[in-house]
Amino acid sequence: MTEAHDSKALLYKDTVQPMNQAYNELLAFYSQGDTRAAYLKTFELALSLNCPNRMLWQFPEYKQLEAKAPLPKDPRIRIDPDQFYNYMMVYEQVMREVGLIDKDPMEIQKVQMVGLFDMGDE
Repeated sequence: MTEAHDSKALLYKDTVQPMNQAYNELLAFYSQGDTRAAYLKTFELALSLNCPNRMLWQFPEYKQLEAKAPLPKDPRIRIDPDQFYNYMMVYEQVMREVGLIDKDPMEIQKVQMVGLFDMGDE
């Protein structure tokens, strides 16, 4: 591999497991009626790490919801269950858009592998 290609090498990032754990916790808190803003904010940090090329807060769906129903600054505040649910639905939309759910893992791997092969035409 040439030096130019070394700078493009993919690194393993253990960001999916923490995101999955945070999402499972988010579902559990919601099912128990515990709708503190901290749970949403924690999941947002984990989800954003798994959004290629942009942060969660840059997605139009997120911006629209945040404009209509911003999360409180104090993470300990409980928010309306409908608002909590709406944030969860936006997270699901984003996860689908970036291929974290509803995609065949092999399909995603094929797309990622395309950039790894040097076809000798550069």
